[in-house]
Amino acid sequence: MEYVVELDKLETYSPPLHEDTVNRRLVPAELGAGIEVVHGTLAPGGTASRHKHATEWQVIILQSGEAILEIGKTSRQTLTVGAVVRIPPDTDHYFEVTSEEPAKVIVIYSPPLGADGFIAT
Repeated sequence: MEYVVELDKLETYSPPLHEDTVNRRLVPAELGAGIEVVHGTLAPGGTASRHKHATEWQVIILQSGEAILEIGKTSRQTLTVGAVVRIPPDTDHYFEVTSEEPAKVIVIYSPPLGADGFIAT
């Protein structure tokens, strides 16, 4: 295991139900830390379609850009830099970038995402 890695050297992927999203696993599940930590970049207009995670808590920290968020049946909320979003398991949510710059987020899952990590709702 490497203790120090450069973000741009980590493998990229696009998660299911997400458009215009590039993710990198900072702390992969296989590390055994009991959490999964991801750095995500969503292009302007990029979305995470309405979905939920069956057993995982999700915490999103918005580092740059602006977005709208819907959780459960709540109305749309505008997110700005520094927003911390806490989503319980089995709670549907939707995310859309509204700024002209990409949105960068840190996402923490606890426990790490399982095989059915993204469930469309």
